[in-house]
Amino acid sequence: MNKKLIAFLSILSLSISLPIIPVNAAAKAGGVCAKAGIKSITSGKTFTCIKSGKKLVWDKGVAVAVSNPTPSATVKPASDVAPCKLPVADGRGDVSIGGWPRIADRMRTTGTINVQVVMVDFPDAVAKMTPQAAFAMISGAADTFNEVSYGRMQYNLIPNYKWYRMKSNSTTYAPLNKSFLSHRAYIEEALAMADPDVDFSKADSFVILANPDSTGIGNSGPAFSSIRSTGFTLDGKYIANGATSSHDLNYWKSIWLNHEITHTMGLVDVYAATQSNPANRYDGLRYTGEFSYMGFSSFEGNAPSLFAFERWNLGWIDDSQIKCSKNINSTELISPVQTSGGVKAVIIPISRTKALVIESRRAIGIDKNIAKSGALVYVVDSSIQSGQGPVKVFPSDLSGDPRYLKAPRALGESVTTEGITVKVTKSDDSGDTVEITKS
Repeated sequence: MNKKLIAFLSILSLSISLPIIPVNAAAKAGGVCAKAGIKSITSGKTFTCIKSGKKLVWDKGVAVAVSNPTPSATVKPASDVAPCKLPVADGRGDVSIGGWPRIADRMRTTGTINVQVVMVDFPDAVAKMTPQAAFAMISGAADTFNEVSYGRMQYNLIPNYKWYRMKSNSTTYAPLNKSFLSHRAYIEEALAMADPDVDFSKADSFVILANPDSTGIGNSGPAFSSIRSTGFTLDGKYIANGATSSHDLNYWKSIWLNHEITHTMGLVDVYAATQSNPANRYDGLRYTGEFSYMGFSSFEGNAPSLFAFERWNLGWIDDSQIKCSKNINSTELISPVQTSGGVKAVIIPISRTKALVIESRRAIGIDKNIAKSGALVYVVDSSIQSGQGPVKVFPSDLSGDPRYLKAPRALGESVTTEGITVKVTKSDDSGDTVEITKS
């Protein structure tokens, strides 16, 4: 078990980011890549890392395959998906696995998102690295958002290459997530210093990037997801959402930012925020294993890309790509969630706040390390709060498979939950065909 995973399981907090290996720049033909055989989706093409002479470079790429749906998965009017659009019902008011309608204060999820990056250090932790080096630690988040949103969101990080000195020592502000008011005061101080130099009039969000070498700032870099007009007005623009880094950025790297900013778009933590079994080193993964970067989001992990339900919630999957049906007896073709086009999920509503979801996973892009491809089955419940199990992957074998590496169903395999059996009857590059029956 690697040291990063041990660290993750020992310091779960209210707002957490998770470990990764360094993120490469966006793939392009002839560009340098890190490891032969890995794949990356960029601008509608899948690029593969190949050896050319003594170098590793991206190939010319091939267009992302689009699955042709079977007659039973033809496009339906948007009104047909209404029973599967779970409401916000967990009582929090800031984030939810449901979100129809989305929480009004949450950040826009499509088009260009302009993000002002303000860098701060402290009297007891004066930055020695350059602002450029610090920014490089988070810049890869833009590529990750481009992949998981199918290019629908352009996350435009705007670095301000200057260290602003906070008034107090780093320990004064730590931990950054001790309360909403203390967190807000920290952000307010940083933004006030930068305001004379930075034009916030077109900003959608902000990142307060603390000196990564500061240990005193603590190990919690939370999102700022305000409600009820408790955000900031700068240069005439109201900004309700952002994120603040801490020392653990050194471990989590750029996917810390994807995790926290996805909170500001409204999504919840799918890891376990409370401890259930101290003897289980993977206890924090007991709900979803290593699926979704809103849980365990390491690029060294199994499958960090977002669930189809999460992507649909954020508007990155269209209503026409969702098969929502109370008719339990059916056969459906589901295209891989990592590719664009085709039906991305079959959803069966169980109650007003609960639904069973079936999607297809393949070893593509940031899911390149997935141990087993196939149909993934999980239950979503919008009445359950962040970190308490709003998403649960099945089958869950905490003793034999605590990371859920074997959870996707391969050809001929099935899983039964909520009185519904899902069996894979065909599996190829186009996706997984599943037979759904009442058990």
